[in-house]
Amino acid sequence: MASFRGNAATLKNLRLGLTRQLAKDLLRHNVFTPTSHPKLQCVSLKLCTSIHSNRTMAYPEVLQLIESIAPNAAAREVKFWRFIPSPPLVLSLFGKLTNLQVLALPILRLSVWDAMSLFKSLPLLTDFHADAPTLDPLPNGVIQSKLVAHVLANYSTMALRFRCWHMWFGYDNNIKNWAIPFVLLALACPNFDFVDVTPSTRDLLSAALERVMSMNVFKKYALRLRRLLPCGLE
Repeated sequence: MASFRGNAATLKNLRLGLTRQLAKDLLRHNVFTPTSHPKLQCVSLKLCTSIHSNRTMAYPEVLQLIESIAPNAAAREVKFWRFIPSPPLVLSLFGKLTNLQVLALPILRLSVWDAMSLFKSLPLLTDFHADAPTLDPLPNGVIQSKLVAHVLANYSTMALRFRCWHMWFGYDNNIKNWAIPFVLLALACPNFDFVDVTPSTRDLLSAALERVMSMNVFKKYALRLRRLLPCGLE
């Protein structure tokens, strides 16, 4: 593995196009372990396969390699392109990276509850790149009319540095369904004030957020929540 010779103790930035065979080779040569690169701060892995392939995450070598790289304690920024892990895997891989500031899993869709659980364990997180969060499945035993109380009781004032949710896909037919999850997340994360979407999506999402904020259950928090408006970048 000549391309990986060097001083592992000083490597700070890693950008890698990953195939199944390369993952096998890196594992066989034990290039990465959870403690092999103590100064590794930025990790960017791109799976070199079709984005439509459902086989990618079935490759155990890819998962094993990610499990080896992700836990490096110094990691500040982690980006995995074309990587669609299950929610439990997201929590187990990234939930212990307490120094993490930026996490990018652009085509991942989590429930807002899984997102909150993840953010709760990442106190320094400022930016998250993913698809829009979903409301379902609801937490066990919690009915929709009690969601605000549940958030305030279990997730209030967490992720104090979290500010921005970046979305990489501009439009689908369910934009109105994004609003409640984002509003609930704003109740949990006091500095969350920006949903980064495309200009074509921004107005639709802003209108949906305003409708949600006018609901009786959210009116009490209207001033706090309006920081999410307007959404997106020009």
